Amino acid sequence: MRVLKPEVAQDRKDKILNWVVYNYVSTGRPVSSDVIADEGRFNVSSATIRNILKELETEGYLVQPHTSGGRVPSDKGYRAYVDNIVRMQRLAASEKDRLEHEYDRRVEQLDGFLKHTSRMLSDMSRWAGFVMSADMALDSVKRLDLLSMGPKSVLSVMFAHSGLIKHAAFNLEHTAEKAAVKALSVRLNKRLKDLPLTDLPQVIFKEFLARERDKGLEELLRKLVDYFKSLVKSEDALYLEGLSRIFSNLEDGSVEDMRNIARLLEEKERFSGLLRERLRDSSLKAKALGEPGKRHIVDVTIGSENSIKEFKNFSLVSSSYCMNDKAVGLVGILGYKRMEYPRMISLVDTVSSMMEDMLGEWDKIDFEE
Repeated sequence: MRVLKPEVAQDRKDKILNWVVYNYVSTGRPVSSDVIADEGRFNVSSATIRNILKELETEGYLVQPHTSGGRVPSDKGYRAYVDNIVRMQRLAASEKDRLEHEYDRRVEQLDGFLKHTSRMLSDMSRWAGFVMSADMALDSVKRLDLLSMGPKSVLSVMFAHSGLIKHAAFNLEHTAEKAAVKALSVRLNKRLKDLPLTDLPQVIFKEFLARERDKGLEELLRKLVDYFKSLVKSEDALYLEGLSRIFSNLEDGSVEDMRNIARLLEEKERFSGLLRERLRDSSLKAKALGEPGKRHIVDVTIGSENSIKEFKNFSLVSSSYCMNDKAVGLVGILGYKRMEYPRMISLVDTVSSMMEDMLGEWDKIDFEE
């Protein structure tokens, strides 16, 4: 009997495991030795395949839901499959063109940018897509514009360095002259540029409001102080789209999965906490990798690898997106473990890069005084 070298035997075992995972992801049906033998690509007997499947099961990569049936990947098996992907499947040219077209179309609609991205991730992955911007308390001011909309109406538009844009309309009881509002906007920009958002209420109060004598501008400044106080206390901007896609792909134990997802949505802070944790980890991994020009990496957690027990049947594929070499948010996909990992990884990586390119363009905008 011919004895294979250990590395050859291991390579064959890895290939069979990869094919089992791929086939299960594609069909949703447990994979038997006969199915693998009929495929004919491994050029080995059914008996050898059965032995390899048994080894993979003993080592914890596969499980057999029913004694007489085929096998399905365990969390460990999915992890090995993801780690064995040497060459990620590229997005089809038509899909990449669609992404670029969608972003070009949305350049002028800045406020809906994050929500639109999460919806686009969901549409293209057929799972749930999410986008989270970094904690606003860690963000800083790029630009603050005050625009007179009438004698007693002012629009405030704040551009943060993370790419986040916040606007608010203020109705005043006292008149604020257009020229005075414009002059105040210039003075505020000179002082507030690059300041942390958490510093704005105190700086505006002490250095502007306390010295202002114009009734209209005093009222406007007081409203700005209150507005920025509430802004820095707000939760992370989290956009989650497409949960209905998960419910339409329910697997065994689906009732429990529905309850778990519903419970998690009621406790949004737990999901936000998990994503903040991933954002920190992603930043550390990208720095440790130290690849020139590589600002982000795609991270995959499978089933029990997730720190939230409700996600035991789900996988998260995510990546940070950066601006000025700083991670400012997270994009990703949430779906059942039986997902098309190469394509999901490539999709998240592409979207993250496109977001970085767009945020970089916004950062170059030169606003008129």
